[in-house]
Amino acid sequence: MEYINDVFISYKRGWINEQWLEQIFLPHFKEYLNELLPNPPVIFVDKTGLIAGVDFSQELFRNLVYSRSFVSIWSPPYFRRSEWCVKEFLTMKYQQELYQIAPGGTPPTLIFPLLLRKLIDPIPSMIQNIHYLDYCEFNVVGDPFFKSDLYLKFQRKLSEDVSKIADIINNAPALHNDLKTSQGQTKIAAEINTYLSNNEGDFNLPKQGLISW
Repeated sequence: MEYINDVFISYKRGWINEQWLEQIFLPHFKEYLNELLPNPPVIFVDKTGLIAGVDFSQELFRNLVYSRSFVSIWSPPYFRRSEWCVKEFLTMKYQQELYQIAPGGTPPTLIFPLLLRKLIDPIPSMIQNIHYLDYCEFNVVGDPFFKSDLYLKFQRKLSEDVSKIADIINNAPALHNDLKTSQGQTKIAAEINTYLSNNEGDFNLPKQGLISW
């Protein structure tokens, strides 16, 4: 068993978020990333990546833990109202600890945070010191955007920022041995669920105690 995806994209569903992701971000992101990798990038997005007829929770988990990098698109509901987004984010935080990923290392992170709309207090303590890329000014959809100077600015910024995630992918650690066997996968899943349980209190979710894979 090896990695499945180069990138897992995590976002809070909603009409504007989905329009922005599908029409503005992804087309350019894929193209810029393709230019920097030895092979065409494999990018997972839940809306198109889940297989019909399977347990979507297990399929989401499988695609997440077998991804080299994690693009986390932040908006106010991401940490406040979405159990799924919090599960995805915390799972990748666990992955960083599993692989001993830390500043100063190569890569220094597996998480690529992108702020689409400013977060609302209280901000979870776990993310307060995480540096993110600010894309708030590009949080618009519709045809006028494509004819604006802002669209050109967006392209220039993204083309520069994509190099950071290309570095993460190109320097991703070898897949952990526990993820190469069914017994190891069960062990990792149990450890992740414990990690979720220990850290979910940092997030102001409407339902507590329900986070698990």
